[in-house]
Parts: sequence; structure tokens; C-alpha cells
Amino acid sequence: MAVTMASEDRLKTFNEIIYSQMTIQILIDSLKLAGKRKIIDEEERQEMVKKIRKDISTDRPGSSSFKISYLDTDPVRAQRAVLILSNHFIKTILQVENQRNELAVQFFETKLVELRERFEESQQEVIVSMRKRIEDMPAEGRALQSQIEETEEDLRDIDGRLKLYQQGLTMMKRYPQILSSDEGKKVVYDLARTNLPYAAELRPLLTKYDDYIRRYTERYPEVTKLKIQILDLLSLIRSSLESETSKERAARLDVEARRIQLVDDLKRTSVSKRVDEDKESTHDIYRKLYDEMKVKLEQARTNRDLGLTGREQFIIIDPPIIPSEPSKPNRMLIIFGGIGVGIFLGLLIAGTAELLDTRVRAKKDVEVYQKPVIAFIPDAGFIVR
Repeated sequence: MAVTMASEDRLKTFNEIIYSQMTIQILIDSLKLAGKRKIIDEEERQEMVKKIRKDISTDRPGSSSFKISYLDTDPVRAQRAVLILSNHFIKTILQVENQRNELAVQFFETKLVELRERFEESQQEVIVSMRKRIEDMPAEGRALQSQIEETEEDLRDIDGRLKLYQQGLTMMKRYPQILSSDEGKKVVYDLARTNLPYAAELRPLLTKYDDYIRRYTERYPEVTKLKIQILDLLSLIRSSLESETSKERAARLDVEARRIQLVDDLKRTSVSKRVDEDKESTHDIYRKLYDEMKVKLEQARTNRDLGLTGREQFIIIDPPIIPSEPSKPNRMLIIFGGIGVGIFLGLLIAGTAELLDTRVRAKKDVEVYQKPVIAFIPDAGFIVR
């Protein structure tokens, strides 16, 4: 199987993953190479791992592609082995990348919150300094101050909604099999008690589901139907939360930009010029850092979202097929090769035996080997009685 990949970096750990203990163990379990025995001792397992590693061969025909071959007496099992190995490699690479992207997003979100708090603190110091002179402000300045307070109230409302939506998303991502475990069921009931979108429609379905599950098994048609409805509604809630989270983030950016503009307008008034220069300088520094961190966070989120669709970046060039004939042993080659080698060895042995044989069989052998003549036995026809 040759797979074209989007990044050469993904192939740096190719062989390490394919030949790892975990990958070989997955292959043993999936193909049932251990037979009917479920438990084998460690020494036997290590011997089996070594044998299977010898049956696997890999190649890097290009900078962004790889090839996996597997030898087995069963052609169907060989095909399955290649599929298992390639899918496990792709899954492992994507899992590592997605985890790294998720950690990057969490890191930038944490840093953004810290910078936002410092930025808002510096901004608040500037606003407080201005409020001390509220009586001396012109009408324009007092109007700007009122608008700033309104934006702060809007930001608090948006932050509250964002926190609620993010908590809901975190709960749903933590338990993907939402109705298959006690923890997952608890999450569903917690979601039903919130003010999230479509949560009100979830409550009657859960009540009905509880009623049926107490009386029937999970295979009962009505229970199965309700479970599908709940899962569909949860999927709708998750999509709605993701959409609302994006909208609230965009709205928060707009409100922040409006507040920053209002503060700048207030600073330009004649009264606001009396604000300490140190406070203004600190405010400007945190504002710049905060804007840069927002850009980095958006980049990290983009990388994370791209990573979630990373499997689509893998293209199967040559899918594994069931061989029509074995790759080895080559019987014709063995037969004719054996015949050829046998004739050659036979001639070689015969020639060597002839060269090493010093026994005298004829008169000429006496001259050839230069042997001394001790006696001569004449032919029987010349003997006279």
C-alpha cells in the first residue's frame, strides 16, 4: 500500500510506529495470530513479535509516500495485515498531531486570558483615572464614559455565555459514547438541565427513555428509536454550540474593538491628557500583546480544525490486493535451479574425485604417476603349464 501524505515530517517516525511493540500486538490480536490461546507468556510473545517483524517490509519510494508489504501463507490475511498496519499508522500520526494542536490551542487560550486580564486591568486604570475627573469632563467625555460602561456590561454577558457554551462542548467531547456509560449518561442529564440551545427538547426524550429502559432492554425497538433521536439531538446541540461559540467570539472581538476605540477617543479629550503617561504606556503595551496573541490563537485553532480532517489528506495510491499467486517459494525456480546446481555439483565432485584418485588401473597410469615397478604379471594367455 502506497500512501501519499501532506507533510514529509509525518514520515520521520514511520518505521518506529510500524515496528513498535504496540503495533505488532494490535496485528497479533486483530489477525488472531496467537491462535485460540488468549494468554501467552512474555517469552513466547517476544518470539512471535520478532517473527512478525521479519514478515513486514517497508519502503520509502518518495519523500511523502510509504509502502508496506506483509508476507503470510494466507493471502487474505496478508491483505488484512497491510490494511491494519497502514490504518494504525495514519491513526497514530493524526492522534499525535491533533493532541499537539489541541495543546497549542489550550496554551494560547490560557495566555490570551492572562493578557486580556492584564490589558483590561491597565485599561481600567486609565478609565479610573478619567473617572476621578468626571465632574470636569465635557459632555462629550461623559458620553464616552457611559458608552465604555455599556461595552463592559456587554463583555460580561458575552463571557458568561461563552463559558456556558464551552462547558457544554467540553462535556460532550469528553464522553463521545454519550449513552454507553454511566458517566456519559450523567453528562446527558446535566446538559438537559442547562439553558443551552435545544436542551429543553432533550428533557422529554430523556424522561421517555428512562421510562422505557426500566421496562425493556436496549434492543427494544422503541428504546433504539429513542436512543437515535437523543443522539441526533445531541449532535444538533453540539453543532449549535460550536456555531454559537464562534458567533460569541466574533461579537466579543467587535465589542472589544469598540471599547478600545472609545478609550482612545476619551484619551484624546483635553481632560484625558492629564492621565499618567506610565499608565498609558502600559496600556498600549498590553494592547499590542493582546492583539498579537489573538492572531496566534486563531492560527492555532485553524491548525487544529485542519488536523481534525487530517485523514482526508491521506491518499491511497495502490490499495492492498489478494495475491493470485504466492510471492515465494518460486517452485519453478527451485526445481530448475536445483537441477542446475545438482549437475554442476555432480560434475565438480566427479572431476575432483578423478584428480584425487591415485590408484593404478592401466599400464599408462604407471608412467603418469611415476610408480616403481615391483613385479609384472603377464596376461593369462601367455602362461605355460
